[in-house]
Formats: sequence, C-alpha cells, structure tokens
Amino acid sequence: MAAGPGILVVSVAMHKEFLRLATSVSSEAKGTVLFRRGDAAQGIFLIRSGRVSVGLDTENTAFPPRILGPGAVVGLPATVAGFPYSLTAEVIDDAELAFVPRPALLSCLQSNPQLCFEVMDLLSSEISGARTALKQVGSIRLSSA
Repeated sequence: MAAGPGILVVSVAMHKEFLRLATSVSSEAKGTVLFRRGDAAQGIFLIRSGRVSVGLDTENTAFPPRILGPGAVVGLPATVAGFPYSLTAEVIDDAELAFVPRPALLSCLQSNPQLCFEVMDLLSSEISGARTALKQVGSIRLSSA
C-alpha cells in the first residue's frame, strides 16, 4: 500500500515476506550511502527503523529528496526493472535495514500474484509522484514566463 504519491510503504504481508527473503539485516549509521545513482541494482532495502533520503545527486527543484521511514522500501523500481538505480539513497538517521537481493525478489513475485499486484501498485504510485512533480515544474515555468 502506497502512502501518497511516490512514497513506497509496503503492506504488512509484503513487509513479512520481504523480511523472510532478506539475506541480511543490518544497522547502518547516519551518512551511510546505500547506493548511488547509476549503480547496478542489486536489490531493495526495507527500512525497519530510522530514515533514508532518496534523491538525485544534484539540486533539482522538480525532484527534491524524499525522506523515507519505517515500512518504506528503497530501490524497488530499479530492482524490478533490472536497470541501474536512478536515485541515491543515504541514511540520515541511524537505521536498521533488511536487504532483499534482486533474484529473491523476482522469484517471489513470480510465485506470488498478490504481492506482484502490490508491487505494481507501489510502482504506479512512484510514476504518479514523478508526473505530479513534472506537472508542478511545468506550471511554475509557465507562470514565470
């Protein structure tokens, strides 16, 4: 279940499944970079506690960094698509994270249609958030022209 456009918060069932699939649960200190924009997608991070900032590496008013907290998943679009991460993720408060590797995630989605539909809902929310941001930037540019 998505909590607003572009905020990837998982359902209770998905949370349990991601924890079951996780190959590691780690505590990461503030300032730890989980991945950088352009890195090959290795998997997703489920935030169990703390906060993670995700954003472009540059100052971009169209896509300001988003702050994600417990229950959110980081790296889902790139991991599902098999493309490099499109954002950089950095721990901003000490955090406990569960890591699910891409092969385990894809295998789970292939065998579990309900979770597959939940992931599609999350990705749809991500797309909606990006389109809303682009629309707002377009409106600002038109009004200042």
